[in-house]
Amino acid sequence: MSYLAFALKYRPQNFDEVVGQRHVVAALKNAILKNRVHHAYLFSGQRGVGKTSLARILAKSLNCFEGPTVFACGKCASCLEISRGTSLDIIEIDGASNRGIDEIRTLRENVKLAPAHSRYKIYIIDEVHMLTQEAFNALLKTLEEPPAHVKFVFATTHPQKVLPTILSRCQRFQFNLISLEEIVSKLKIIAASESIEVESRLFYEIARAAGGSVRDAESLFDQIVPVILEKGAVGEVLSFLGVIDEDTLNIMLKCLVEKDLAQSLDFIDKLLKEGKDLGVFVSALLEHLRNFLLAKVSIRSFNSLMDISPQSKEVLLKLSKNITVSQIINIIDSLIAAKDLSRKLNTVRIPLELAIVKVTYDYEQEPPVSAPSNSVQVNQEPALEKDAFRLDIDSLEEAPLEEAFNIDEEAKPSVDDGILCQAIKPRWGDVIANMQKVRAAIASHLSFAKPVSSQGSLLKVAFSKKDYFHKEIVEEIGKTKVIEEIVSKFIGKPVRVKFIFQEEMAVRQQPVEEEAEKVTEAASKQAGDDEFINDLLDSFGGRISTEND
Repeated sequence: MSYLAFALKYRPQNFDEVVGQRHVVAALKNAILKNRVHHAYLFSGQRGVGKTSLARILAKSLNCFEGPTVFACGKCASCLEISRGTSLDIIEIDGASNRGIDEIRTLRENVKLAPAHSRYKIYIIDEVHMLTQEAFNALLKTLEEPPAHVKFVFATTHPQKVLPTILSRCQRFQFNLISLEEIVSKLKIIAASESIEVESRLFYEIARAAGGSVRDAESLFDQIVPVILEKGAVGEVLSFLGVIDEDTLNIMLKCLVEKDLAQSLDFIDKLLKEGKDLGVFVSALLEHLRNFLLAKVSIRSFNSLMDISPQSKEVLLKLSKNITVSQIINIIDSLIAAKDLSRKLNTVRIPLELAIVKVTYDYEQEPPVSAPSNSVQVNQEPALEKDAFRLDIDSLEEAPLEEAFNIDEEAKPSVDDGILCQAIKPRWGDVIANMQKVRAAIASHLSFAKPVSSQGSLLKVAFSKKDYFHKEIVEEIGKTKVIEEIVSKFIGKPVRVKFIFQEEMAVRQQPVEEEAEKVTEAASKQAGDDEFINDLLDSFGGRISTEND
């Protein structure tokens, strides 16, 4: 006897064997029991969810010698012919290859003929949306007023492409994707019938890869049975299918949640060596992250997920306690950007690794890098951290803050006319030191700048143009806000910070002493009215100096 594929061998033969689609089964059963069977049905849904199988079961129930009945005997001549596909009264038409007006004209002529020996002549047209406009129009009249002995069942994966005039003459049923558990149950039945021992986890991986299609799951299972019979490991089986299993996704997710950069990069390298498709991996990881996000924001939606195993649900719920929603969204955004960039670069590895570094590298713990100076000495073999990405900058000598700007003494600004700037300048090092304790990464960038002027509560901080990169970093909205908060806390009053380039400041021509006198005079006039300046002087224990002092 020739070999029969699982999808054909285990095709449902009655209503009770149909996997899922309970709402459709219940409606058709009630229609048969109450003798209210419509002359035309439209079954729509994704591939492999049971549309054609249910159409044949309906035909069998209507034409069974003991029927119409919801329990077709499966033994009479009509039932056996339908099961074998040899019934003269059940006409199955492929809409993709018989889509022209000539084929529909032939159908219209044959509709008038009585059934050969059955109760009904039933036309099952698969992929009906492929019919041409002319073919639909030719079918319309027959569909509207068919002979009493004719029934139509249309099946399609794209109901939106069917003409509204056809839809209005049919009873429509939308077929759902099959849940993971229902597919697993069907696979277990097949395995038991075939006496095949399979790890339970493998059933879930096949079902997940099938994407809600029973037929796809049966075909995948059929494909890997030879590997299973050779006692192949689960990993080998999944590699054979090119499937990314849930364990792989959970391991990667754990690395991202724990911000383990080294382990994440090693894992990507391992996947490549195993021949995995990183493009498929990124897509699968995004789907997994979507489920992970639901575990954090909507436990009810998470519990209703059909495409994830109970074991993975437990893992995701446990990991979700150690991460925020914004962090999950950041990971998803980074991977989407990596996927888009991979199309431009024609490689997945580089964008993926960049995305991983972005979401796992701990910038907060990164030590500040001292500015270069003429006396910089670097060890010949700098030490590396465990993730092999952080340079041990302790081997670099600290350079004085003034040297970081590399500005000639003559080009330095003269005494500023802002009290705030004059007060903060001598203690700028203390500000950096305090910021180092709170946000080390920001402090490392801010160490390349220094206060140069102020106006009221606005403090201007200057970078050299050669340090434009550090200026761009601290000018980000979130980082500027942090700097303002820390400086304000240091001063004791709200302070706004503006970053400028040192070279853009005009070199003042007046002598320092003359400029200082102007500052003193201006400050004296405003001291009585400017509450901000008075409070600032009190904070630092200062006073306004005049000529009479």
